[in-house]
Amino acid sequence: MYRLVNQFADGGDFMWVILFVAMLSLTFILERTYFVVFKSSINTKTFIAELEKLIQNRNIERAIALCNTTNAALAQVLREILKYHSGSGRDMQVAADAKTLEVIPKLEKRTSYLDMLAQIATLLGLLGTISGLMTAFDAVAVANPEDSARLLSEGISIAMLTTMFGLTVAVPTLAAAAWLKDKTRKIVNDIDELSLIHI
Repeated sequence: MYRLVNQFADGGDFMWVILFVAMLSLTFILERTYFVVFKSSINTKTFIAELEKLIQNRNIERAIALCNTTNAALAQVLREILKYHSGSGRDMQVAADAKTLEVIPKLEKRTSYLDMLAQIATLLGLLGTISGLMTAFDAVAVANPEDSARLLSEGISIAMLTTMFGLTVAVPTLAAAAWLKDKTRKIVNDIDELSLIHI
């Protein structure tokens, strides 16, 4: 731990900016994980089986009540369809489309920021690398022999540490973004496939 703190301090000012990006990325990852994985997801197979049983028994009110027991995106769409069960198929389709257009943007919201933040972290690491190399070259060019070796070492250290820290932030952020997009895609696919449930 002490070594990590020293490395962070040796990395220069860009390390603080990358740290800010890391904290922002973590905030988005935690918020999106809670919303997509825990709040908007559901055991689709179990839920649909129970819902279909109620629908087959023409117990629409209990089916709507079942949908109200969860905030899952699929349940929200099916609840809107069930509200129009006594209308035409067109009415149910319009209700499904309207609710889908409402819930999908909420599922996808802010996930794309993670790709951007990963790129920013990488670029900040490269900027730190350039800054460190410039410091190293300046040391060789203008510093007196006594200070040249120290400044050269400091410049190279900045270059390497900022690159490492930038990539350390970028890689897991990209992985989290891909994972969240996959979870979101599965929910959207379930909505597309199961919102046409026979009522």
